Amino acid sequence: MLRLEVIDYVDPTGNTLAARVPEFGTAAIQYGAQLIVQQNQEAVFFRDGRAMDSFGPGRYTLTTANIPILSKLLTIPWEKSPFQACVYFVGKQRFIDQGWGTRTPITMRDPDFGIVRLRGFGKYSFRVTDAPLFINEVVGTQGKVTTSEINNYLRDLVVSGLTDLLATANIGLLQMAAKFDELSSAARAKMAEHFQKLGLELTDFVINSISPPEEVQKAIDARSSMAAIGDLQSYTMYQAAQGIGNLGQGSGEAGSAAAMGLGAGFGMMLPQMLQQAMQARPANAPGGATAAGASASGSATPPAGTVDFSQLTGADAPGGVQATLRQLATANGWKIQPHDSTWQITVPIGTLRKQHVWVDFSKQDEAGHPLVAIWSSCGAADPRQALTLLRYNAQLIHGAFAVVRDGDADRLVLRANLLADTADPLELLRTVTAIAWQADRYEEQVLGTDQA
Repeated sequence: MLRLEVIDYVDPTGNTLAARVPEFGTAAIQYGAQLIVQQNQEAVFFRDGRAMDSFGPGRYTLTTANIPILSKLLTIPWEKSPFQACVYFVGKQRFIDQGWGTRTPITMRDPDFGIVRLRGFGKYSFRVTDAPLFINEVVGTQGKVTTSEINNYLRDLVVSGLTDLLATANIGLLQMAAKFDELSSAARAKMAEHFQKLGLELTDFVINSISPPEEVQKAIDARSSMAAIGDLQSYTMYQAAQGIGNLGQGSGEAGSAAAMGLGAGFGMMLPQMLQQAMQARPANAPGGATAAGASASGSATPPAGTVDFSQLTGADAPGGVQATLRQLATANGWKIQPHDSTWQITVPIGTLRKQHVWVDFSKQDEAGHPLVAIWSSCGAADPRQALTLLRYNAQLIHGAFAVVRDGDADRLVLRANLLADTADPLELLRTVTAIAWQADRYEEQVLGTDQA
C-alpha cells in the first residue's frame, strides 16, 4: 500500500523564526505529499536549490519530479535521488518582549548639563513580512533560526538608531521622560528601513528608561535644592549654605576650636548675606554717611542683637587666611595642592565640571599691606577679544579679566585681590567660588570645553 508524506512543523517554543523540513539537508519529497501550514506560518517550497513557491495557512498537495513507483529506478545511477526538495516554515507571528539596552553609555550634549553619558533600556517586537527575503538574507542554509540567534544583531541596530536619534533630537535630559512616546515613534520610523532589508518589520519599540550616570543624578538633586544653578548669586549662596554644616565638623583634635569658631561665625553671618541678597540694600550714602544700624556719631558699634565677628576675620583669625581657606576647602569639597607661597584649589562646579583656582599669598599692595591674589585661567589670550572683555568687566561681581605672562605665551585669567588683614571667611568663599564659576562659564560658553 502506497503511503504519502505529510509535511508540517509545530513550534513548541514560540521563538522559532524559520525551520526547515527535513532539518538536516534536503529529501526526495514524493509526488502528492501533503503540506500543512499553520495559521501563523508561511511555507516556502524549495526544489533544485531554488524557491519555487510560497504557501499561506492551509493544506496543499506537492508535485515534484519524484514518482513513488519509479523513484528506485530513477535513482539507480546516483547515490540518492537528484530531485531534492525541502520546505522552510517561517513564523509570521509577532515576536514580542525582545529586550534592548546600551552596552556602553551614549554620549550627547545636553542643554542643561553639557556633555553627559546616558544609558537606555527597553523592549521591542518584530515579525517576518517577506519570508523568501528573510530566508535568503538571514537563514541561508541553516536548518533552524530562533530569535536568540539574531537578537544581538537586531539589538545593535536598535541602539545605533536610538543613539543617532538622541544626538540630533536636541531634547534635554530633564524633558526626555515626557518625550518617550515621541522618541519611540521616531526611532521605529528611523529603523524601519534597516529591518525591511532583512524581510522584517519593527512593529513596536518601547523606551523604559533613559538614565544618566550617578554623578549627573547628583547634579539633578543639587538643582532641586538650588532652583537656579546658572545664576552666580544663587550659586554662591548655595555654596555658603552647604558649607555651614561642615565648617565646624572634624574628627578628634582636627575639629579644633578654630574650626568651630569659623563654623559658628560663618553660620551667623549667612542670614545677613541672605537678607542683603533678597532686599538688595542700597550702598552707603556719599560723604561718609553710615548704613542703617550705625550710631549717629559714626562709631562701629554693632546694632543690638548682632554679634561682632571681627576676631574671626583676616590675619586675626586663628591660623590666618591660609587656615581659613583650609577650613573652607574641607567644608566645600575643594582640593588644595600647595606650591610654595601659591596654592592650587580645585573647585567643583556642580558635580559635572571643575575649575582650578590659584591663590597667591606673597603679593603686597603699594603700601606694603599683604594681599591674597585669587585667579583662574581662561585659556590663551586673544587680542581680538580684548575690547569685549574690558566691557564685560563692568558686569563681573568679583574680579576682572586680565592678561598674565606664562612663559612665552599670554594667558587670559579672571583675577581678584583681597587685603589679607580684612579677608573674612565669607568674602574668601564668595570670591573663590565666583572666580571659579565665572571662569568655568567662559570656558563652557566661549571655548566649549572644561579646561579646569
